[in-house]
Amino acid sequence: MKAAAVLGVTPQELDARTHEFARIVVLFCTPLLDDHKNWELVRQLMKSGTAVNANYGSAREARSRDEFVAKLGQVVDDASESWRWLRLFRDSKRFVEKEHFAWLLQEAEELTKIFAKSHQTARLNNEKRKADEKAKRHQNRRRPKK
Repeated sequence: MKAAAVLGVTPQELDARTHEFARIVVLFCTPLLDDHKNWELVRQLMKSGTAVNANYGSAREARSRDEFVAKLGQVVDDASESWRWLRLFRDSKRFVEKEHFAWLLQEAEELTKIFAKSHQTARLNNEKRKADEKAKRHQNRRRPKK
């Protein structure tokens, strides 16, 4: 499924950004897993942060417009969840001094906003396309046959 650039960001640029985000999430989280008290929180961030890239890849390979919209919605959920975990870390003053934290927090926010807008646009375009197809089918049924 081809995707148009959203907010001036091409699909290829988004792919690179989500890959880099997932890579930095792994770099950030891996040393924190050494302390078992951190496991649950850190594993949640690692799962959602790496899922942004994996699910964006799935969205780009969608077999239909409906599937693209659904998978893009999952990317929004993953990016938003990552952003929530990072804000929780910031607000509880956990891990904020670690390398990459500030970048991850900013990138999670930006990716959430980009994908939310992209999902909204894709959903609206898909709904319009379906409505147009339905109207065309309805119009064709009303034409008298010669």
